[in-house]
Amino acid sequence: MSGFVEKGIIRVHDHVGPDIWLMQIELPRIAKEAKPGQFVHVKVNDPRYILRRPISIAGTNPGKGRVEIIYRIVGKGTDAMSHLKVGDTIDCLGPLGTSFSMDKDHIVGIGGGVGIAPILFMSRVAEPQQMTVVIGGRNKEEVFWKDLFPKTVRQLIVTTDDGSCGIKGFSVSVLPELFGRGDVDEACVCGPGIMMKTAAQMAKDAGVYCEVSMERRMGCGIGTCLGCVCDRKDGKGHYKVCADGPVFNAEEVVL
Repeated sequence: MSGFVEKGIIRVHDHVGPDIWLMQIELPRIAKEAKPGQFVHVKVNDPRYILRRPISIAGTNPGKGRVEIIYRIVGKGTDAMSHLKVGDTIDCLGPLGTSFSMDKDHIVGIGGGVGIAPILFMSRVAEPQQMTVVIGGRNKEEVFWKDLFPKTVRQLIVTTDDGSCGIKGFSVSVLPELFGRGDVDEACVCGPGIMMKTAAQMAKDAGVYCEVSMERRMGCGIGTCLGCVCDRKDGKGHYKVCADGPVFNAEEVVL
């Protein structure tokens, strides 16, 4: 899906975590079309930064025509974004990429870092009790996300490396018990590479279908520049993460 360019007014822009910002943009067309797992390619309002920044969609409000993104400052481009004000206009290309399947009775969403954003979007459109959510971070400050999830999720499990919030340990440490219950139909994972690889293997061992959302640096965002490829597990070349993904069956890609 190539998406379309839409310019919108920033309606909310809040500092919500360590170098993490939440932005709501008035983008009626994208808000109507977007699905969990897709992203927007954001043009930074600064002539020094030519390439757009790919950012996962964390939620939409079609009624108000708004798209919500949550991003971390990781370089000069996203730092420039953090200085935008409510009322500023921003240029977005989207929605782009593939989405998570939402047709299973019990889905476990596993997220870490800003990779939690697509899992948050999933939970917001899921049926009541359809999702169990597992999120992890280094400390209490990094799991501010817990307050953003709707009360309709079946269970919300929080883990932190230092034990300052929720269960002490990594998010994947709770998966064997969850999968062992025998009622999980699908696992959807987004976060650091090692976390996704471990979670996908645990799901495979338990016989649970698994989808992963790959993260790559992107140039064009529409499959032209080939700057975001990942290896196919069958050895037959590469996938373009921006166009063929970012969501893949975990059995199709090398993690």
